Amino acid sequence: MKRNLLYLISVLFILTMGTGCKEKDMGTPAASTVANFSFVVTNQGYAPLEAEFTNSSLNATGYFWDFGNGQTSTAVSPKVTYETPGLYRVTLTCTPVNTVYYNQEVKTLIVNVKDPLAGLTQVFYFTTRGTPGNGHMVILEDDPAVPVIQDFEPADMSRPYGIAVDTVHKKVYITDYTNQAIYRYDADGKNGQKILDAAVPGQEIVGDAEAIFVLGEKVYWGRPGGIYRADLDGANPELFIAMNGGAEPDFPIDMQYDPASNKIYFVNDKTDYLGGFWSVNFDGTGFTEIPFDAPGTSDIDGTAMELDLRTGKAYLVIYPGDGTVSPDGGVYVCNLDGTALTKIGETGTKATWGIAIDEKRNKLFWGVKNSNMNPDGKIIRSNLDGTAQEDWITGVSPHAMTVTWIKL
Repeated sequence: MKRNLLYLISVLFILTMGTGCKEKDMGTPAASTVANFSFVVTNQGYAPLEAEFTNSSLNATGYFWDFGNGQTSTAVSPKVTYETPGLYRVTLTCTPVNTVYYNQEVKTLIVNVKDPLAGLTQVFYFTTRGTPGNGHMVILEDDPAVPVIQDFEPADMSRPYGIAVDTVHKKVYITDYTNQAIYRYDADGKNGQKILDAAVPGQEIVGDAEAIFVLGEKVYWGRPGGIYRADLDGANPELFIAMNGGAEPDFPIDMQYDPASNKIYFVNDKTDYLGGFWSVNFDGTGFTEIPFDAPGTSDIDGTAMELDLRTGKAYLVIYPGDGTVSPDGGVYVCNLDGTALTKIGETGTKATWGIAIDEKRNKLFWGVKNSNMNPDGKIIRSNLDGTAQEDWITGVSPHAMTVTWIKL
């Protein structure tokens, strides 16, 4: 009996001690701070993109963001723009409610800004006139000793005045004024085919084509009477924007589309037509001849043009003409509104039909021709202001040219 009583007392003591310790250790712990966030990006992750951050942190009184690109923020859920490809370490540091050892005040994630040019090659495409005419390409390098010219597969071209590149489908388009046709090649200059021929019934509207560009699933070209277009394989040719002469231009010699303004800029032939540097809305409204702030007339006889949409500059090749802003001709640069017109280069005794920009190295290219068909011309390369000119390619009769990034 005594033994049972002692056992009972021992059990009660142990239970009492256990309960007392548990009650003493229990209680409401201090609230902890946990940093957390997620993000989404625009442009399918390719630079330039905007990253939008969603803050899902707990029990914080303030926030400090370091986006890894030199920018910071104290906003709750900020947005930031990344212009350059790369891996960016984004860190969110929260100000805690309480100072306790189990706070998680910092959260870090990586934003991968992809390079839109990855896997692409920068290529300078140009055409030459002769017997026969042809297309050519030069892969641009940082410091090549001599540019390596790769010829397109031979075709029956004669006067290839315009060139455009479809980077999506990896195709090159060339207009031929003499042959009244448009040709299409693979990006490496192979598998050429005539996709439009004025001699074919229903395709007469490709006759005298010169200016050309590609936008979406259509190829656009300029000829007397306006701007025309067709499917990328040449099917369904049609008049796109009519130009009826008189107060309107009538023969786009060279042209370029500006996606920011949704306008087409072009130079208009003056030998037989109205001349001038023009813009028109993509829906065909709002023909505007761009005036120049140079003394005298604002008229030009333009033969080639290139827009630098990064800087809002237009590069114009102007044929000599009395009564124009350039009676002696040459290469000019101005703002898109025609102001600050400045001569930066000379051309040859014959009209220059090509000008292009290498945006990676900030270089300008243009052709010099001394005769119509003989290979006695050259392609000049310079800085964008015309300084540091060099004879980059010689012994050619250059016509159209363009620079692009494309997967070969």
